[in-house]
Amino acid sequence: MQRARMGFSMRVASAAAAFAAALCAPLAGAMGPQLSANPGVASYGQAVQFDLWNTRWPLYLPATRYSRTGNTITIDYEYIADGFGPSRSDFGYMPVAIGELPAGNYNVQARLFDINQPKAGPQVVTTSLAVLPPDAWGIYMVPAQPLAFQAAEVMVRSAAYFDPGTMRAAVMGSIIRVDFDYDGQAPVATGATPPPGFTSFAAVKIAGLAPGVYRVEGWGRERRGATAERYFVKELVVGTTVPIVEYYAETTDHYFMSGWPDDVALLDGSPQLGWKRTGQQFKAWLRQADAPWGAVPVCRFYASGPNSHFYSGDPGECQMLKSLEQKQRADDSARGQAFRGWQFESIAFYALVPREGKCPGDTQPVYRAYNMRAQQNDSNHRYTVNPQMRAAMMASWADEGPVFCAPL
Repeated sequence: MQRARMGFSMRVASAAAAFAAALCAPLAGAMGPQLSANPGVASYGQAVQFDLWNTRWPLYLPATRYSRTGNTITIDYEYIADGFGPSRSDFGYMPVAIGELPAGNYNVQARLFDINQPKAGPQVVTTSLAVLPPDAWGIYMVPAQPLAFQAAEVMVRSAAYFDPGTMRAAVMGSIIRVDFDYDGQAPVATGATPPPGFTSFAAVKIAGLAPGVYRVEGWGRERRGATAERYFVKELVVGTTVPIVEYYAETTDHYFMSGWPDDVALLDGSPQLGWKRTGQQFKAWLRQADAPWGAVPVCRFYASGPNSHFYSGDPGECQMLKSLEQKQRADDSARGQAFRGWQFESIAFYALVPREGKCPGDTQPVYRAYNMRAQQNDSNHRYTVNPQMRAAMMASWADEGPVFCAPL
């Protein structure tokens, strides 16, 4: 985080005098910063977001990110306390979208870092969130309607207490089967005490599913050795769109996005890599066969020099970069140097693109921003559908306009 904060401090230091007159009036009351969930108590199928309020200083929006480990959610914010008020579009307040969560109790903490004090520890604000299980016994998906290839969880709501440690899921063609061991002598009832370690609801993870129709089955086995029986059945239709998930690395001040399940699983499951979700995402299609007429392949390039990715749905731009790669590879080889420029990796996804700068009515524009650091060999781009975040990026990055059209 130190590089990101120090780098930002240098970028905005020249503007400090201009904004000194626009200092934010102290907003913090006696209670200090507060973190709240919306909704305060979530029901099954409700998307969750978090708001930070009652703070003295506005937050630096482009650096907000979060991570989730089990039932613990950590949200990182950055701010600067020496001269920036609400007149800067990259400072302000924005909810952090987490999405749907399995039923349970969650511990949530917000960590507030002062950009100008990179070695200081964060101020920590905590809250809790309860996500209620469905009222009826059965088997449920989380999210309730997962997108294509989106990692999901299958939740069981049982009429008898069961051991969550016995839950196991298997996908066999169009059948998603979840097995669990329950205690037939411990029915769930008001005032009933579950056996130690047992519960009436729990979830198990499954890999993302390809578009199609599935049958989700819940098979329970009485823990004293009875044969498993099928108790729950649910039909699930997975559509064709895939979430393109955005991540941020505070150590490099870079953004990255991907719809590839392997990428998402790696970054979500490897906190040591330093990438955290921003809560921003949009929809596209991972496979050409699933995409509508008019969708184009989006080229994905990577350059090891700036350690950054670039995406384009413009055929001319893709071909230009591929030709440049060939030339630079040949030149570097002749000089005995390693190639570190933009190299074509693959088709990232398929997307609709603007026509004369406009997107169809059933889509939303995806805007591209550029950090203008090619001279420092530190190029990075960000893609967003959020108008407030677009305005925030325009405060210090170049706005390159709409480059994709994402379905709503």
